[in-house]
Amino acid sequence: MVRVDNFAENNKRENEKKTERLLLQQINFAIEKIPYYKKFSILNNVNELYKLPIITKDIINKNPSLFITKNLEQKSLKSNTGGSSGSPFTFFIEKGVTRPKEAAHFNQYWGNYGYHSGDRVLMIRGKSLRDNADYELQTIGNKLVISCYNLNQDSIGEIHAQIQKFKPKFIHAYPSSLLTFTKEFQLYLGKNAADFNVQSIFLGSEKLDASDQFYFENFYQTKVITWYGHSECLIHGAKCEISGDYHFSPFYGYLELVDENDKIINIPGTEGKIIATGFDNKVMPLIRYDTGDLGVYCDSTKCKCGFEGKSLSKIVGRGKDLIILRDLTKITLTAFIFGQHHSEFDRIKEIQLIQNEAGHLIVKIVPLNIFSIKDQEKLKQKLISSVKNNLLSIKIELVEKTEKTHRGKHKLLIQNIDI
Repeated sequence: MVRVDNFAENNKRENEKKTERLLLQQINFAIEKIPYYKKFSILNNVNELYKLPIITKDIINKNPSLFITKNLEQKSLKSNTGGSSGSPFTFFIEKGVTRPKEAAHFNQYWGNYGYHSGDRVLMIRGKSLRDNADYELQTIGNKLVISCYNLNQDSIGEIHAQIQKFKPKFIHAYPSSLLTFTKEFQLYLGKNAADFNVQSIFLGSEKLDASDQFYFENFYQTKVITWYGHSECLIHGAKCEISGDYHFSPFYGYLELVDENDKIINIPGTEGKIIATGFDNKVMPLIRYDTGDLGVYCDSTKCKCGFEGKSLSKIVGRGKDLIILRDLTKITLTAFIFGQHHSEFDRIKEIQLIQNEAGHLIVKIVPLNIFSIKDQEKLKQKLISSVKNNLLSIKIELVEKTEKTHRGKHKLLIQNIDI
């Protein structure tokens, strides 16, 4: 069983020393074993980290064999990511190490909110299940898995009966999947609150909008727990209930922020690219990997909750979260969608934006119930008026489904313009 050290029991300097030791071990392993790093000399301290280049999905995709340890094929597990960002990326994790480490960290993190391994979990995802089933009971892990792939008012009644029978203690979901499920469920119940109780809701792998979090907490009458992580399993940041900051586990991986010139940022309040180095994967060690996200360091390294270490006050995406106006002005989805609270959204189950040319958006809508031509026109005009005059045109299409990633994540924006 993978052991997770409890960094809360150590002081800040003890954690820093162990983090530095884990980082140097992983980097020097890569220098000795990985073809891409053969030209570099062994590092003696963390201050020499800048000598190594920052790598991206594109760099690895051009010649993936340069990043893989030879003679470890029997320990490799193929994985991929990038479906939501438009940059598909195939990589390898280490069998018997990467996934157990991740599971152990999550068991510890969720344990702070009462979770014990084997507790009943209602899992809600956007991906279809085997034989296109609406739900599936998984005895291993004690999970009732709900698919939002074909969720509608015809299927929600049976799903509701299964939930009542299962009596989940927790919910684990993608934010977009829980939103789809909750809207259908609320319409089915005809009430503003769920008729079953859960202790906590665990949401990850996607951006959680503040208004959606408020909606979930009120409808399910419980707290929402969220975090920052990614499929490559390099770093893990837990969102603090007190400060709202993301606290990064010092023994999971190493976090850096760099500017556009790849210079290290240490100044609080300065936005930079999130660069990550994992500690455990010997099959394909990703060293100084550009996650594609941006973050901002907190003003203080010590939180009111007692955490001492690296924390980010804000995490945002980059190109995958931008739309382009006719004059090439870039608008974030936070400003365009997340910051808006149009009444028409209450009648939409899912929404997806597609951009193939500057100044034009295709907006695909899966209606929750009735979404009239009048509703479509109102929403279109509201979205157009939220930006500068005559710089955006919109075409609205009503669809039965929106495109998802291979993992069932919702793709809010399919950006086909090279940002």
